[in-house]
Amino acid sequence: MHRIPLWGCALLALVFLHCSVKAPELNVTGEKTALENQVLGSYQQIESDSWLIASSRAVGSTPAGELSGSKKEVMDAVQNRKFNKDEVDELKAGKVVGENNRGLLQPLANSRYDGDPEFRLYVDQIVSEENKDRLVIYERALSVNQNTAENVQANEIFAKLNYDNSPAGTMIQNPDGSWVEKGK
Repeated sequence: MHRIPLWGCALLALVFLHCSVKAPELNVTGEKTALENQVLGSYQQIESDSWLIASSRAVGSTPAGELSGSKKEVMDAVQNRKFNKDEVDELKAGKVVGENNRGLLQPLANSRYDGDPEFRLYVDQIVSEENKDRLVIYERALSVNQNTAENVQANEIFAKLNYDNSPAGTMIQNPDGSWVEKGK
């Protein structure tokens, strides 16, 4: 009888999970510049890596200690965004927050937000966590592309990505600073 070593089983499990777990695709419409393709490719790779690491941790083959500090920080940010997604979507649907033109969430004028200090604290905490996580991911995507010094243009790319991934009804800030509701 042949015995497969433990590392062999872990490798087989990782290959199996890699083939069966597919990260969601990000679809960005319209013409893209080379910078957009570069930044979006890095962003998609970060998302893909988080799925791979999460699935490999499930079978016990990638201890958290094997990740470098910056990569662990990015993976933690991706996981935290997934954890907060329902709250962010609910706040977007209620028009309490919107996607600003720098690729970040921003609280909007809202009677409940303005009049309820406890709700304001909750919203500010969710917005702060989401924006912190986004900035960690954005910085990683930009650092992978060493030649992307155009941070303003990169922020526009992330703003467009968030716009494209937001449901209809989300408040979106135009480049001129005005707010509009995303159509269907």
